Amino acid sequence: MAYRFKLKEDVREGARRIATEQIDRALAAPHAGDKRAEWVHDTRKALKRTRALLRCVRDGLGDKAFREENAALRLIAGNLSSLRDRDVLADTMGRLAGRDEELDEALGWLGASLGHPALPKAAASARSATAAVRQAVKALETARARLAKLEVSGEITDVVAAGIRACQRRGQMALSRLATDPSDENVHELRKAVQIYQRQQTLVQAVWPELQRVRIEAARHLSQILGEAQDLAVLAATATAQGQDTSEDGARAERIVAACRQRQTELREVAMPMAARLFAMRPKAAAGELAAGWTAAIELAAAEAEEKPRASNRRTTAGAE
Repeated sequence: MAYRFKLKEDVREGARRIATEQIDRALAAPHAGDKRAEWVHDTRKALKRTRALLRCVRDGLGDKAFREENAALRLIAGNLSSLRDRDVLADTMGRLAGRDEELDEALGWLGASLGHPALPKAAASARSATAAVRQAVKALETARARLAKLEVSGEITDVVAAGIRACQRRGQMALSRLATDPSDENVHELRKAVQIYQRQQTLVQAVWPELQRVRIEAARHLSQILGEAQDLAVLAATATAQGQDTSEDGARAERIVAACRQRQTELREVAMPMAARLFAMRPKAAAGELAAGWTAAIELAAAEAEEKPRASNRRTTAGAE
């Protein structure tokens, strides 16, 4: 089933269905050998989607239950994050390469310093990764059992509307902080708000599919831009840490950090107006739009269902004449 609520679905049953489907996808996918990196990436995305769902129904779930479930899912994802760090660094260095020879030389130095660990350490790392995946699978199985019994009260037009309102408010606050303080932390916070927005708009896609697709795609594009900025922050920190041994290494690290900061500035110049447009609607208005639109979508679906047999009868009558 799709990651979205159905128009005539009870909010509790919908939340249970969507949450368990996300965990089931992770549990069913192969996670050993050369499939591990892909599994880690996809599982972390499934966990983020599930956490966005919990935020969307928080008003009907209750703060205590939300905090407990959200923390448990965040812990699983956090334990898997280190397994992707090296791949992310390699991709980020590849995107940054080609600007000038000095930078390329510095990136080559960093890649070499990160890519040649001692053999015993590499073997231990492989064993640790396997253990981390096994632990994550067990934690996912436990989480699934809990999520299948989620207790969410209320109606979608109230509960989900409250989640939409909270997301809109979070996005506006993150954007405001970033406008006055363009720190890596504030970029990260805005990206998290955008990702939640994207997933929650997907959850309510049935309200107006054509409009929702535009919003979802805009959020996805913005998330990618902010994600690149975040990856550059990680690369800058890694280069700084690796450049501590000699003055030559320090100079190379500084060249990488400077290139990262320049590119981050370029990305922010694009991201800020995109985020301002995405979170332009007042939180209360966004909640009201969802509530009214959901009710209208249900009525429209019912009217279209009644119209189909009438249209069929008209065609049959016209054909007989």
